Amino acid sequence: MRDIGWPGTIPTVDRESIVPIYQQIYEELRESIQTGTLPESTRLPPERALATKLGVNRSTVVHAYRELVADGLIEQRVGSGSRVRRTPGGAPRGNDVPWWVTLPPWRVGSFPQVLGELAATFHGERISFVQGVPPVDPSPLDELAASFARVAGDPDYVLSYGDSEGHAPLREAIAARMRARGCAIDAREVLVLTGSTQGISLVAQSLAEPGDEIIVEAPTYPGALQIFQIAGLRAIPVAVDDEGMRVDHVEAILRTRRPRFIYTMPALHNPTGVTMNADRRERLVTLATRARVPIVEDDPYGELAQSPAPPLVSQSPNQVIYLSSFSKTIAPSLRLGWLTAPRPIFERLLLRKQSYDMATSLYVQAGVADYLRGSYDAHVDRLRVELAERRTLARAAIAEHWPKSMRVGGGGGGYYLWATAPREMRARALLDASERCGASFLFGEAFYATSGGDHNFRLAITPVSREHLLEGIRRIGTAIGATQAR
Repeated sequence: MRDIGWPGTIPTVDRESIVPIYQQIYEELRESIQTGTLPESTRLPPERALATKLGVNRSTVVHAYRELVADGLIEQRVGSGSRVRRTPGGAPRGNDVPWWVTLPPWRVGSFPQVLGELAATFHGERISFVQGVPPVDPSPLDELAASFARVAGDPDYVLSYGDSEGHAPLREAIAARMRARGCAIDAREVLVLTGSTQGISLVAQSLAEPGDEIIVEAPTYPGALQIFQIAGLRAIPVAVDDEGMRVDHVEAILRTRRPRFIYTMPALHNPTGVTMNADRRERLVTLATRARVPIVEDDPYGELAQSPAPPLVSQSPNQVIYLSSFSKTIAPSLRLGWLTAPRPIFERLLLRKQSYDMATSLYVQAGVADYLRGSYDAHVDRLRVELAERRTLARAAIAEHWPKSMRVGGGGGGYYLWATAPREMRARALLDASERCGASFLFGEAFYATSGGDHNFRLAITPVSREHLLEGIRRIGTAIGATQAR
């Protein structure tokens, strides 16, 4: 179609199909490239032009093109658009393509690079506000090292698999802490995980099948979205405002649809920092119970609130699958999380976990169990103080260096500030400018299941020193000025 600068056939989309539209576009273009219908170096239509032609959102085409980039079929360069990638040595396509190119389509999610960015360690002069990790100060390292030293002398901890359910003293300690927060949880209902993200995977694969619908917040944790997309689940987004998830929207959805589960982060929400109010919490559990739809409560930050609210699971242990982690209160390198679930579901999740890794590191579990009996609570208290002070510093720096047109949420606490740029400024363009100024953040589109976030970005206030926190905010302010001047 010459009107969009395209020599090939425009992809067709079926809006009635359960296959996401971006996936349909991706698969049709993929086949054309593999069969040689689209020769090497062929320029694909501009994203906006193809989106207009198909009557879809531009982000849909962006997602399809990213899948092709991940497969190594196209390359994207600033100024030259997207082109079919040349194969090494000019090797022919068609019947002579390498075997890995002919594999079935692989679901990697809309932003496959985001999880890598969340785990990466940045070096050099760039100040990165990407990772949601605990600050280096206060450090748990000395007390934690002492706990590990105490358990290291027992070969049962150091050399064994341990129980698939988890180390019994750790499970008992977790259950006791949950009971102190108002949750009627028994240690037999606690499953220790190799990071709470493993728990999200277990739930997605054990409670639903490809094509099933689920309810998610918009915005929400990108890691969960990646897992749901890889599992082939169809997300129904529900907006988040200053009081948390819009439960009235959930109620409207449940009148006509039966999702497999509702995924929510009610305490110190990632990325907005808000906490769901008490009325909405009660209403959400009531609606889910009435509709017989389980709630998956993701609560890695709840203990860090100045006045922690009782988790949703406290209202109905049989209705809620609860997930949490020590990554945000101690250290992500431990890779230690847990979940609680009703006994029949617990057994299903346990069997799934056994096929993943047999058991989480017994040595790590034993060391953390010892630490929980000692310095953990004092460390969490110090961490709450540090987070509050950093938030005060960050907001003062934003007020000094950013224009008033930038709205910044996240006043409820936690690790993050959620920024909204004016409508004329896109977060991706601002990120490009910020990286040239020596600072980076995570763009908002990664937090949405379908579309949204074009003008939002998340700023983690924890992964850098206080000095770099202030300097990085100043650099972003410089980038905002440069972007507005264009």
